[in-house]
Amino acid sequence: MATGRSSFAKRQRDMAKKARAEAKRQKRLGRGELFELEHGQRDTEDDEAPPPETGLSNDEIMAKVEDLHRRYSDGQMDLETFDEQRATLMAQISVD
Repeated sequence: MATGRSSFAKRQRDMAKKARAEAKRQKRLGRGELFELEHGQRDTEDDEAPPPETGLSNDEIMAKVEDLHRRYSDGQMDLETFDEQRATLMAQISVD
């Protein structure tokens, strides 16, 4: 009989799917910002937000994941934040 709990692999797939959806949403928003900039309709409140990290190598991403694990084990973040950030980073890894 099934226990009704999600398996670890299913949870990982769901988190990766959410990370990809968020990346896709951010990409669409980025195109919207470009349109607004060209037509002078953008609010200035978002100017302080850091640009999204793109073009990282797999080694750089893995270094960030290692740092993330260190911060989690040191108690600097909760499990939910750790899982979200890790899934986002893992979704950025390119497989050649």
